[in-house]
Amino acid sequence: MIDQPVLSFSAPARQTLGARLTSPAVEPVPAELMRLGTGLGLSALYGLALGARVGGAALLAHAGLATAGLALVGVLGLPPLFVLLALVNAPVSPQALFSAGARAVASTGFVLAGLAPSAALLAVTIESPDAAAFVTRAGLTLAGFIGLYQLVNSVRALLSHAPFGTRAKCLAFLGAFCVFAFILAARVWSVLPILKGAA
Repeated sequence: MIDQPVLSFSAPARQTLGARLTSPAVEPVPAELMRLGTGLGLSALYGLALGARVGGAALLAHAGLATAGLALVGVLGLPPLFVLLALVNAPVSPQALFSAGARAVASTGFVLAGLAPSAALLAVTIESPDAAAFVTRAGLTLAGFIGLYQLVNSVRALLSHAPFGTRAKCLAFLGAFCVFAFILAARVWSVLPILKGAA
């Protein structure tokens, strides 16, 4: 009796949304723009959840401000960071840095979207405005730190073969960028009505 080979026609495993958003691969610009837009859209879900405390126009206000914090960090922070890295001859291309930024925004948005259901529940059930503001700040801070961690790790990987002196200068620039990003995002997010005591 002759054994017949068994053919398998299983489809290749598809990546999850999280894996696609945080993949370290540098994609073409349209794909990176899609990743960036997805991250901003996911962050808007967290804003909508916070706006549920008041409802109405507050839903859109919270969604817009939650997204604006991330968008402004990217628009106002990444170009100067690239210029500083270029001044010390860091082996970082504009596309690679843009990819790292899009990945960081996508990671932040993904975390915020994951926190959105809990944030919505707490926003509408917590009576104390101070407690609601604390929950809001905790979610934004956690997601922001995860996004910055993603960005720093991505840029550090690009610098793995750079001379020690260049790496040291680049890490100093990255540290300054993180401080700038934290201050700017916190300033934008401080305008959120829920953080100003909206009940």
